[in-house]
Formats: sequence, C-alpha cells, structure tokens
Amino acid sequence: MIKNGLIITLDPERRVINNGSVLIEKDRVIAVGKTVDIEKKFKADKTVDATKKIIMPGLVNAHNHNNEVILRGLGVDAIREKRRKKSKYYWDVDLLRNLDKRVCYSAGMLCALEMIKSGITCTQNSHYINFHNNAIDGIAQSIIDSGLKTVLGRGCWDISGLAPEEYREDPRKARIETERLITKWHGKENGRIIIRAETSRLIQATDEMILTTKDVARKHNLGWGIHVVSRLGEHPVDPRRNDPSINRYHGRSIEYLLNLGVLGPDTLLIHCGPLITNREIAILAETNSAVAHCPVMNAWAGRHIITPVPLMLEKGVTVGLGTDGASTNDSQDLFQVMKFCALLHKVNLGDPRAMTAEKVIEMSTIDSAKALQLDREIGSIEKGKKADIIILKGDTHGLTPNLIPVKNIVYSAASGEAVETVIINGRIVMEKNKISTFNENDVIKKAEETAHKLVQESGHLDNNPLYLQPSPWKYL
Repeated sequence: MIKNGLIITLDPERRVINNGSVLIEKDRVIAVGKTVDIEKKFKADKTVDATKKIIMPGLVNAHNHNNEVILRGLGVDAIREKRRKKSKYYWDVDLLRNLDKRVCYSAGMLCALEMIKSGITCTQNSHYINFHNNAIDGIAQSIIDSGLKTVLGRGCWDISGLAPEEYREDPRKARIETERLITKWHGKENGRIIIRAETSRLIQATDEMILTTKDVARKHNLGWGIHVVSRLGEHPVDPRRNDPSINRYHGRSIEYLLNLGVLGPDTLLIHCGPLITNREIAILAETNSAVAHCPVMNAWAGRHIITPVPLMLEKGVTVGLGTDGASTNDSQDLFQVMKFCALLHKVNLGDPRAMTAEKVIEMSTIDSAKALQLDREIGSIEKGKKADIIILKGDTHGLTPNLIPVKNIVYSAASGEAVETVIINGRIVMEKNKISTFNENDVIKKAEETAHKLVQESGHLDNNPLYLQPSPWKYL
C-alpha cells in the first residue's frame, strides 16, 4: 500500500485525490481512493508512506532510440554536420558500424538508468542500427536486466544514399529478422518487452518495405511505426523526388501512407513533421493514427516551425510525448520534455493558453500509452491496470510551495530529480532514489569505457579533434 499521498490518477474522470492510497497486489492495482476508505477494507504486507508526496502513473516515453545514448554529446551545436562534410554519408557510419550487441547492451543499460531515475516506466524504442543483426538483442537483454518496460521496434530501410550498401536490406530479410525478434522476445518478463514492426523512415523505404513490415505487424497483431520527418521528394535520395504527382501535391506524406493502406489505430507516426497540412491532420483523426511528438528534437535541430500539436489535439488525434534519442536530445528526462512542449507551443502560436500543464502530463502518460496501444494496461492509476507508478517528493525545492502541484510538475520541477520511487509491473525498481535491479555505478563506468573505445575504434580519437573538442575553447 502506498498511502497518504496526493494521487494524480489520470483516470477517465481525471481525479486528483488528496490523502489517497493505492493498493497493489502482484503486478496490478486493486484499489485506489482515500486512505481512510482503503484502510477500512484492506491490510497490506508492505506500506510506503507518501505523506507530502505525489503519486502518479509512471511516465510513458512515446519515442526513443535507446542505443544512441552511448554517443551522447557528439551531435550538439551542429558539430555533427561539420564532421559530415568530410563524409560520403548522412550519418557517422564509421561509429555506427561498431554498435554491436555488446555496445548496445551497455547503451541500453545506461539509457534505462537515466529513464528510471526520471520516472519513465515504459518507453518506445526504435532500433535502426542493424550492421550487426544481433545488436538489437543487446537492447532486449538490457530491458530484461534493468526492469524497464519497452515497446521495441526494429527499424529498417532499403533505399541507398544515406548509408553504405551493407546497411540496406531487402524486405524479405526485414521480415525474417522482425519475426525472429517476435519469437524470441515478445511478451517476455511478464509482458515487459513488446515487439513492434517498423519501417525506419518514409524517405528511406520503398513501398514494398513499408507494406512488408506492415504485413508482419498485422500477421502478429502488433503495432507498426514509421518516422515521418519531411515531405516526400525533398531529400535527394528519395526515389519519389521526380514523381510529378508527388510534386504537384507538395509531397504530402500522410496522404501517401493513406493510399498505401497502412494508417490506423495500430500505427505510430514518429515526429510527423511540421509541414503537415490540415487535410492530413483530418486523415490522422479519421484513421485513429497516433503521433509521437518530440519537441526537444524540433528545438535541437533549430526548426522555427514545429509540429502543429494543438491543432492535432483539437481534431482528436492521439499525441504522445517522447524524448527522442541522444542524437537529437542529449537528455532522456521526460520532465524536461514536458516543459519544452508546453513552452514551445505557446511561443509557436503566441498564446499562453496553447498548451496547458494538464494536457502535457496527459501526453506523457495516458496519451502516450494510447499511442502505443497500451492504455488498457498502463498510463493511469486505476483498478485492474498494471502497477506502473512513480512517487515524487512533494517537499523538494522544485515543488515548494506545493499550491498547484499539477502546474509545478511541468513548469518548476522540470527534472526527474524529484522522482523518489519507481514501480514497474508491481515491482519496486527504485526506492528512495536507489535502483534495486542493477548497480548504477557499474553501468556508468562500463558505458564510459564503451563510448571511449567506440570513438577510438572508429579512428577519430586522434585524427579528428572535433570529437573531443567541439568548441573554440582550449582543452589541455
């Protein structure tokens, strides 16, 4: 029993219960309400006193790339673009080639550490680096070992131009590898690993690849995702670039996907770029397709136009909130993303009412859960749902005075440091800020060693000072 706290339930009535208690049995919530009422009916084997604390659903990260955290800092302030001028390819391929199972496991553990510490109990993870077929198995094992809950997708593409030829794969291989993952990992650890099929990015994939991965998702009754960042025909490698019909309609990506027949409640459109049209927003609403919004990525990339989320919400589109990976957001803290989301849309529309704290918290919990087709299980504190719950210290400097806690969570906390306890599937993964499922210091030490070795093996540690000296300051 977690008792005597302020419960932000995120249930259909959006109840906020003062002096409330949550009763957990095994991995489920079996009662939630006023402490005085719960204690009349139940006795618990373990009691957690949440006096002066906030009890809320665990945060659900709608989009991430767990492996990228091992490259933290290598893309900030446009220094990656400086390196790319000397490269034939769009990405740091010489680094990514070495992201094998071992490296990805270390990255996965570090990412899980940061997310658990900041109150994320479930994350979506698009794994798109497949130079080594078993690299994604390292991520899956890190999910098992960390205690995190993850919706794991295997991204893939088959259009050349953005990476070496050995990275491309034909749709048949994408099907085989995705189904291998489903067989090996889906549903493991009491459902903490959920496998989804994915096409990495619209401009990188042929129609055959898109339809193949969607077919895998339908065959296994799983979700499907794709990155939609820009309009069709904009990128030089996009084979649709010279298609007159695409050019005529200004590369409307959502209409294109609609015509392919891949939209629907099982579809997650990642980013859903800023140039989406009103007609396309209507299509998203009509098909019940969900969007993963990553506002920090918009700001990180210097985009002055951001995804029109307030209009999407007005039209009834489900929009979850995501951190994105460390290549476009060096922090995995969703509390920071909540504040970014609220403020960026206020600036974008010139209206302080454009995005409220209440809506941003919904986007980080129940809406993200719905976007991932998990809202029947997580995203709110309700009887019968999985016990994915976090406890925040209400008497910390960032939340005091606690006059309007919901507003404070978004605007003044703005950091996961207030998170004290994390419960996933009814298991206490972190208590009093100490993670119980693994040794934090060992994970940090291993990740540091792995990252330096990764850069060294790429041949850049000595040859390219931009990796370690990304500024005019003198490093001695």
